[in-house]
Amino acid sequence: MVAHSFASSFLRRNFAQFVRSRPAQVSSLILGLVLFSSCDQAKEKSASSAEATTNAIVLHFTHDWFPEPEHGGYFAAKIYGVWSGLGLNVEVIPGGPNSEIEKKVALDPIGIGLIRGDAAIIAAERGLPIIAVSSYFQHDPQGIMVRDDGPVHGFADLEDRDVAMQVGNTWFLYLQKKFGLKKTRVRPVTGSVANFVKDPNWITQAYPTSEPYYALKEGVKPRVLQISDSGFDPYRVVIANKTLVQQHPEWVAKFCLGAYKGWQEYYRNPAPVHEHIQKISPTMELEGMKFSYIKMRELHLIEGDVTKGEFMGAIDSRRWEATGQILVDLGLVKNLPRWSDVYSTNFAPSQVGATTELPAAFWKASDVQWPKGVSGL
Repeated sequence: MVAHSFASSFLRRNFAQFVRSRPAQVSSLILGLVLFSSCDQAKEKSASSAEATTNAIVLHFTHDWFPEPEHGGYFAAKIYGVWSGLGLNVEVIPGGPNSEIEKKVALDPIGIGLIRGDAAIIAAERGLPIIAVSSYFQHDPQGIMVRDDGPVHGFADLEDRDVAMQVGNTWFLYLQKKFGLKKTRVRPVTGSVANFVKDPNWITQAYPTSEPYYALKEGVKPRVLQISDSGFDPYRVVIANKTLVQQHPEWVAKFCLGAYKGWQEYYRNPAPVHEHIQKISPTMELEGMKFSYIKMRELHLIEGDVTKGEFMGAIDSRRWEATGQILVDLGLVKNLPRWSDVYSTNFAPSQVGATTELPAAFWKASDVQWPKGVSGL
């Protein structure tokens, strides 16, 4: 996501901007009228727990959007105690449009965040002290949503049409150059699927894991052109402050290990995570989150294409080089930075003791409860 597509579900999520997921770590001591020896044992156990919580390493983790299923693995690592079990107290900080996550992480010596791979390269070229330590999505789910029965079937068909999007997207600059989009006009994102539903010619940036569900609820079947199919296919990555990586690589390793395990737990059973997300972001719908989970599984966003050697957390130098060359061709960077300043492979699953296997899907498309007369994608 993010960073994330500021597309047609923004109003649905806007309330979440004011809801922060920052639960305090609290230790409690329960005293009872028991034998003296039992009381001592209880005190000793509670004291140890309090000391462990107090001594836990605190990390600031900024997401690339408001709380949503696309962050499910990270919420699982948090609420299931995976990170705390590794001695980490991870403070989850929701993102949103124009969050400037690269700058936040660069200024925070215990900062970690989620951004696109192309943004990581640009940040490194500009000297920001951040580095990618893991892939989040193997393929960025950013897309462009059009009517399924409309005339737009490929990126070249966007010529001389209006597209609602955030200004300055790298992926749109790429599409303009590759497909000769000289007359494509950028519209402001409205933050609602209402225009998409009422106007057959309305085109908007979107995530295939989110906005299509709300269009379908209104009886309009969409189709999403995946930017990754155009040739622009960066990772979405976890970045960390360089000082944190250099001085405390063991903390970063534990964070990544917890994140990998969190995604396995979320994929095994997403329902408790969705309930948690709805509590901290009440505008999120359970059926909509179920749809997101199903589409993430169908698109293999976390594990990628296993036939190409992709897997959860993988970082391939060839993908980085391809993305970097696109940025040079677009004039967004003058000279590519050293790749050792852009990403590290020291925190891949094999390096931190994590497995990459993901459990079978908990839900399938037929499990979504569609409104009467509406069928899913």
